[in-house]
Amino acid sequence: MKKEQYAVLGLGRFGSKVARELFYRKQEVIVVDKDETKIHNIKDHVTHAYVGDIADEGALKEAGIPDCDAVIIGESSDIEANIMASQICKTIGVKQVICKAQNTLHGKILEKLGVDQIVFPEQDVAIKLVNKLVSDRILDYLELGENLTIVSLNVFSSFIGRSLSDLALRHKYNITVLAIRRGGQAVIVPTGDTILEKNDVLIVFGEESSLKKLNLDIGHKT
Repeated sequence: MKKEQYAVLGLGRFGSKVARELFYRKQEVIVVDKDETKIHNIKDHVTHAYVGDIADEGALKEAGIPDCDAVIIGESSDIEANIMASQICKTIGVKQVICKAQNTLHGKILEKLGVDQIVFPEQDVAIKLVNKLVSDRILDYLELGENLTIVSLNVFSSFIGRSLSDLALRHKYNITVLAIRRGGQAVIVPTGDTILEKNDVLIVFGEESSLKKLNLDIGHKT
């Protein structure tokens, strides 16, 4: 399988983590940052590391950024450099531009520039934290956009010993059980006849409002 080629521009905590994780997953990774120390610290954990200004079109072209399948702009503390890098990447024909935004206003500016995906890491972490705090059953949370989420949660006690068809979660809440984790890492692809057991972890998909309603209707009763 052909490796994808990614570039990460700006090596703050977010950018460095993304670059290292991509490289760990056997992808080709180019990084650019004007801080020589950051480049030195990461050079053995990426494919190519360049000292350069991410707001300099010449530096990005020299690093091979136009040939990348996707570029992640991890620098957000310097908003001007962030916006300039986004604009340059769109101009030189990068296929997919993903950019970290500092706040909602910053995100709206990036959206106007045609950035393909805007990331708010702090907000995403906050949402995950709040969901775990308000329900001890929610183990993990993934927002897909347009109010759609995937959540893993501990089985409700009132569900134990009942089949999925009997529970009728799709009919009552418009929620789909995608998988069940049982006995550690075992994952079961459920059918309507699947009987839920104690300690099962349900991986469910649906609108955020529907999942909240399920938790309010059933979670607070168990």
